[in-house]
Order: sequence, then structure tokens, then C-alpha cells
Amino acid sequence: MILVLIIVDIIASILQSIALAYTISYCTGNDKKIAKIRIIFMTIIFIFVGCFFSQTYGNSFGMTVFVTHILSLGVVVAFYRKNIVNALASYTIIYSIFATYSIVFGNLIFEYINKIIPIEYINLEIFFIIYAPQLIVLFICFKYRNKINQIYKTIIYEGLFISALIISFVLDFIITFYLITLGKENQLLKNIIYLMFFVFFVGILLYFWKVNQKSKQIYKLNEALEIKNNELRKIKHDYGAQISYLYGLCLMNRYDDLKKALKDIIDNNESTPTAVEVNKNGSSLLSIILKPAVDTGIHVIIEEKCNLALINMNEMDLYRILSNIVNNAINVMNGEGIIIAKTYEYLDSLVIKIENNGPKIKENNLLNIFEAGFTTKDNLDNSHGYGLNIVKELVESHNGKINVKSTDTATEFKIVLPIKQIKEIS
Repeated sequence: MILVLIIVDIIASILQSIALAYTISYCTGNDKKIAKIRIIFMTIIFIFVGCFFSQTYGNSFGMTVFVTHILSLGVVVAFYRKNIVNALASYTIIYSIFATYSIVFGNLIFEYINKIIPIEYINLEIFFIIYAPQLIVLFICFKYRNKINQIYKTIIYEGLFISALIISFVLDFIITFYLITLGKENQLLKNIIYLMFFVFFVGILLYFWKVNQKSKQIYKLNEALEIKNNELRKIKHDYGAQISYLYGLCLMNRYDDLKKALKDIIDNNESTPTAVEVNKNGSSLLSIILKPAVDTGIHVIIEEKCNLALINMNEMDLYRILSNIVNNAINVMNGEGIIIAKTYEYLDSLVIKIENNGPKIKENNLLNIFEAGFTTKDNLDNSHGYGLNIVKELVESHNGKINVKSTDTATEFKIVLPIKQIKEIS
């Protein structure tokens, strides 16, 4: 019977590895020839990872759960570098299915039945409670792969990837804590797992805190947009009266007055910005710098949590730094999107962040973005490519640091400048 269990375990491991590799390929929709090669190689690597670390951490199933999970994620990233999020999302779905099966059958049902049947039937219990349902789950996953694909599309379209990834690790912790309660881990490994959970928990709190901050920003922006909509409704109402007036001038053949009235309407229309600014202090330096963005139709959110006067830099130099960054953002955003500017204290420094949701900066451009003369514009007369270089020199001349990061969703410039000593401020 033991030999049978070993053979069944090997078969189940191979089928599970195939299911993981196949599901990723099926959901992401790769070329068939390339997909077959990937499935084969990924299956082999998944089997190796599972077998090797089950041997390495044979007495610590909790560590095996985490190590194999993290390494498997690394394998997926390695094979799908150009489609990482989609690949990880599909992997997370099938992994969560297997983890849920493990909790229900491997932990709950197995331990319950194990207490009520004689010890001599333990091998039969392992076969019928653990391996038989596992094979059934694998069969269901292959048979209903279209349903899994639908779940995958929902996760991608609704932007739920991070939530799905969090759930998969939560399942890991459930399995691990259950094993800990059975006393199958030594104290050192227990402490490591508790520390991992603490770090994970803190990470989750930070993630949802950021989500909450974004929600507050969107709420404030919606409030400002509602105010702007009310203004536009009044303008629309005024236009009705103006059109009636223009029609009257036309009937009376007063064409000179008609031309003048039309010009006044056009001038007033051009002076009415459609974008909004969310800011408690409309006269601050950041508000002045970001006014051109509002004028071009870009929404602006300003969150000033400390005074810019805390830094040892004159206002003109600070204006040069921030206006260069803002003007670059305006140039690439084509009159639409959002710019978020923040200031806050961090230890003995003042941090200024300027984020926009314009197009992503290419990786090779990020490496050279602060170099003198570097630009993505036509530069036949060598007049472009010096703004950000000047910004970097100014920041560093005041013992500060500047860096930039860019993703598909946002580009962020972060400036860190030392705060004046208390004596200087007072």
C-alpha cells in the first residue's frame, strides 16, 4: 500500500505541475508552438521545485508551503517577462484552488476522520481523503478550464490581481498555522513563520492604506468636479440667453454688434477652464506652478502637509525645480489626466512628490533622463534636454536627492531635501 501511495503521489505532483503550467498558457493565450515548449519546461521546473524543497524542508511543511509558492512565482515571472501580471493572475487562481483543496481535505476532513478510525487504516485514509479528491480536483480544473479563464478575465478587467495574490498567501498562512498547531514545526521555524506573518500583515495594512488614500483623492476630485459641473450648468444657461440675444441682433441686421457679441462669447469661453484643482491653499507655490496644468485641462490634486519654507533653498530655485517637472508632465499629457503633488516631512527631510498618469517613460530613457542634452524631442539646434539636468544639479547642490519611477499607471518624481536646523528656522 505504501508503494501505491508513493506512485499516486508522484502522479498527482506531475498532474498538478502540468495543471499550473497549462492554465497559465491557456489563460494568457500564447502561440501554440511556444506554449507547448513552455508548458513542458515549466512542468519540469515545478516538479523539481516541489520535490527538492519537500526533501529540503521535509520536517517543516510550513516552510515548504511558502518556499515552493514564492519560487513558483519566480518561475512564472522568468517565463512570462513580457506578460507578468496576466501570467501571475492565472497562476494565482489555480494555486488558490489547490490550496483550498488542501485546507478542506488535507487539514479539516483528514484530521477529523483520523481521530475516529483505527491507526491501521491510515494509508487507506490518505488515499481516499487526500489523493483521490486531489485527482478529482485536477480533473475538474482541466474539464472546466473555460470557467477558470472567465475568472482570470474578471480579475484582470476589474484590477483585482493584488487582491487575488493576497488571498493565495492568506491560504498559505491558514495551512501553515494549522500545521503549527499540530506541533510539526520546531520553535525556530515557528518564529520565522510568525515573523513572516507579521511582515505580511504590515504589508497588507500599507497596501490598503494606500488604496484608502487614493480613494480620498478621488472623492475630493469628484467633489471639485461637481462644483465645476454646477458652474458649467450656469454657463450653459447663460448661453441660452446669449443665443437669443444674438438671434435678435441678426433679425435687426445689427451685424457690427453681432460680431462684437460673438467675440466676447468666444473670449469668455476660452477663459473658462474645464479642469479642477483640489487644494486647500490656492496661493501656495505649488498652486502657482500647477496653474498652467489646470488651464490646459489637466486635473490637479495638491496635498501640502508641511511648509516649503522649512528647506534651505530660495523660492526661485525651488520654482525652477518644480516648474521644470510640471512643464514636462504637461507636454506629454496632451491636456488630459491628473497631476498629484504632495509635500510632507520624513525624519529630518522634506519630501516633494509630483505624480502624473501620463504615458510611461521607457526604461532606457529613465536611465538617462537627468543627463545634459538628453531629450526625446527633435533637438537639431541642441536647445532641449537641459531642464531635468538643471533640476538634478539644483537639488544636489542643496544636499538633496531626486529620483523618478514610471509604470503603466503613473510617473512619479520624488525630491528629498534636508530641513533647516531648528536654530535657523527660529
